[in-house]
Amino acid sequence: MTTALGLAPQDLGAIGLDQESWSELRSGRAGFVARHMGRTQLPMGELTSSIATLPLTPIRTGHLADWGDIDAGRSTVLDYNRVVCRVPGLARPLLYDFNQTEDTALAGGDTLFLPGSLVEAGVRSRLPLRRWSPAGMEQYDGDGSLFVPYAETEWEGERLPLTELHRRRMREHFPDATFHSDLLTGEEERVAEVLHTLLRAAGTDPRALSYVFDRIVHRDGSVERFKPTADASGYHLGPFSYPTADALVTASLLPARAAVAAGRFTVTDAAPPPHAPLLSVDAVTLLYAVLGTHRAPGQAPVCGDFDVHVQWGALAMGGYPPQRRGYFFSGAKKTKWMYEAVARDLPWGVPLLFVIAPTAPFLLWPSSREPRDVALIEDLLTRVRTAIAAWPERVDRTAPEIQRVVAEWLEAEGAELSAAFRRQIRWGDRLSPDGRPLAAGEPIEPEGFATLTMSQACQIIGALVEAVA
Repeated sequence: MTTALGLAPQDLGAIGLDQESWSELRSGRAGFVARHMGRTQLPMGELTSSIATLPLTPIRTGHLADWGDIDAGRSTVLDYNRVVCRVPGLARPLLYDFNQTEDTALAGGDTLFLPGSLVEAGVRSRLPLRRWSPAGMEQYDGDGSLFVPYAETEWEGERLPLTELHRRRMREHFPDATFHSDLLTGEEERVAEVLHTLLRAAGTDPRALSYVFDRIVHRDGSVERFKPTADASGYHLGPFSYPTADALVTASLLPARAAVAAGRFTVTDAAPPPHAPLLSVDAVTLLYAVLGTHRAPGQAPVCGDFDVHVQWGALAMGGYPPQRRGYFFSGAKKTKWMYEAVARDLPWGVPLLFVIAPTAPFLLWPSSREPRDVALIEDLLTRVRTAIAAWPERVDRTAPEIQRVVAEWLEAEGAELSAAFRRQIRWGDRLSPDGRPLAAGEPIEPEGFATLTMSQACQIIGALVEAVA
């Protein structure tokens, strides 16, 4: 199936992609091509098997937090992570550890993953947090959100960085997980080269610059959003200025060093920088792709003179076409210049095929705690299959028909759906709905799921989201 280069044209067909992408990149006509796997008409079972045999490992980008309940199948809206990360070769977790703790009211910060807490059996326990002050690390009351790499906590009598606590616990559940800050520090030279390249390509265009940097983190752990500008005196994010591109890039690497340092920010250790620029989500996504997080260490680009990056995106990033494409694919035309600059201007840069794979279909897997949900979803899949049998790949016909079938099914059977499954479809929170501990469970593949195409599964999720929102 594969060639000496690693990936062959037919491999793209095996994951539902057109070979035109291969020709376009190999010919040099493009430095960046984006494709959405959610549009493919291959059965889910066949598709996932093909992905798992590719000479690359797709990444599943999540946030640093307590993943114990995810591993135990009792994290409702986040349980799909267990599905994609537990199949060998299907996905490897890459955790973004520059997130922010949730505030007391659960109105700000990372209110989905809850990095300022431990969550066991669906019950949240807030961690004691400390942040930097001139007198040392001081107790934090939690009224706002803290930049996770700058926070400390206590656990089992030990005082330690918040990132270290979550890393330890993560290794117990998903030992192959990697972390954003490790990538930035381990590849610091190339990261700097990429950022310099992007700044040169952006010039003084404020909109282009905002695709590279868009926030400032302060040493007390607070984060502010600013629109960057550039002029003859340097780069500016609000009142914070950096005289040169080198100064800006160097400052942006300091939070990553803090995230991986042991015993940091005590009275005798160096304080975090007064302020540091943070990369935008677009720049972070680009780094994950161009630095080859989908490849084994030392592995060359999987197609020799160009590379293929596959990334599993949740509802916000990956969407559920055709109703919602997700922010990556929707913004691909606006960020194309970034990928093309790297491929064109860096000696190690190569053209890139970026494949976004939506995790949305796995929201159709109910929990084993709710066996009635399993039977109900299997009934829905049977109804859909029957209704679209005459033209299963005609999205213009299947999409409205699936919406009709879902509406009728909800009218007939919806009252029997569990509250947990409804919250899963609504993309609610990861906690127990009544505050009582949840029993361990596992996401159950409903009968008929494997023969659904990726496109059909996304259409079903889209119809469900609209109907139960």
